Amino acid sequence: MGKEIPRSFERVRTGEFTTHLKERNFTTVASLIAAGFTAAKYPGRTFYLSAGGTGSVPCMAVSDGTSWKQVAIGVACI
Repeated sequence: MGKEIPRSFERVRTGEFTTHLKERNFTTVASLIAAGFTAAKYPGRTFYLSAGGTGSVPCMAVSDGTSWKQVAIGVACI
């Protein structure tokens, strides 16, 4: 028989985790902060920004515990 799947992986497998990520999309870092998501309050958290940190292209915002860092979304893989 296979290994028991830890609860954290079970959430990913069932789509529960990805559903949570889809609910938390913001346009810019300003809208993220206005919603109460400060970098200091949510260290290690990642959010999708549809208009990007600069307001022009989509990106990811990652908290380092002090400030939000912008991670560019590159070209398609396939």
